[in-house]
Amino acid sequence: MNQALPICCNPQAYRLLESQVASLGSSDALLNGAVAIASHQLRDVDLASVDQAIQEHANKIRSRVRSSRRHVLVAHLHEYLFEELAFVGNRDDYYNAVNSYLPAVLETKRGLPISLCLVYKLIAERLGLRVNGVGLPGHFVVSVHTDGEPMLIDCFEGGRLLSREEAHQKVMDIHGPDTEWDDELLRPVSNRHWLTRMLQNLLNVFGARSQYTDVAAILEMEMLLWPDQNQLQRDLGLVLARCGMPGPASQWLDAYLENNPDDPQREDLLQLRNVLTA
Repeated sequence: MNQALPICCNPQAYRLLESQVASLGSSDALLNGAVAIASHQLRDVDLASVDQAIQEHANKIRSRVRSSRRHVLVAHLHEYLFEELAFVGNRDDYYNAVNSYLPAVLETKRGLPISLCLVYKLIAERLGLRVNGVGLPGHFVVSVHTDGEPMLIDCFEGGRLLSREEAHQKVMDIHGPDTEWDDELLRPVSNRHWLTRMLQNLLNVFGARSQYTDVAAILEMEMLLWPDQNQLQRDLGLVLARCGMPGPASQWLDAYLENNPDDPQREDLLQLRNVLTA
C-alpha cells in the first residue's frame, strides 16, 4: 500500500496517536491517545497542559485526605468531582463531538459516559487508586478497587454507585428487557479498546451529520489501533470516495480487495473502483 496517511486527519493528532501504538499498555497511553483524538478538531490542544490539569485536580484532592485508606480517597474524589465541580453527563447536547474530547470535558465538566470515566480514571490513578474501564453494551462505567470488593461507578450519573444487578438493569433499560447478562461484561477493557470505543462514538456523530472528511480522519486513527483489520481499508476507501478523493479512495479499495479476494461485495467494489479511476 503506497498511499501515505494521514489524508484527512490532522497530522499532529495522527502522529501523537501513532507514537502510542507500540506502548498502548503503558500508564500514559490512554491520556496521550485521548489528547490525540481531541487534537483532530481542537487544534490548540497541548498535551502538557492537559496533563497539568489532571495533576492539579489530583493535588487538590490529596491535600484534603488525612488517611491512606482507599475508601477515604474515593470519598474525597467523589466529593470533589461530582459535588464540588459537578461533573455529569451532557444530556442536553449528547451528540456533540466535544463530549468525546478530554480537554473540553475537563473544561465544561460535561461529557459522554466514556469521557467522564476517563477523567475519573486519570485523576484517581494519580491518587494511587486502581481504576478500570468497563464497557457495558451502550454504556460505560468504571470499576474502582478499594479495601473491599471493586465498586462500579457511573460517572455519567454523577458518580452513582452501581451494583451488578443495577448494571444489568442499566443494560436492559438501553437494549430491552430480554437482554442477556453475563458477568464477562464487567471485565476491564484495554487501553486499545477504550480508545477504539471513543473513536466509534465519533464515527457515529460525524456519520450522522454527513461529515465525511471527519469520518475518514477517525478511520485513519482507528487503523493505527487495528492495522490488521482489513475492513477498515474498505471503509476508508468508501468514505474517501464520498469526500471526492478518487485517487486515495481507489488505492485503499485496491488494497482491501487484494487482501480479501472472496468478499461477497467484490463485484460492487470493483465497479466503484473502476468508476473512480475512469
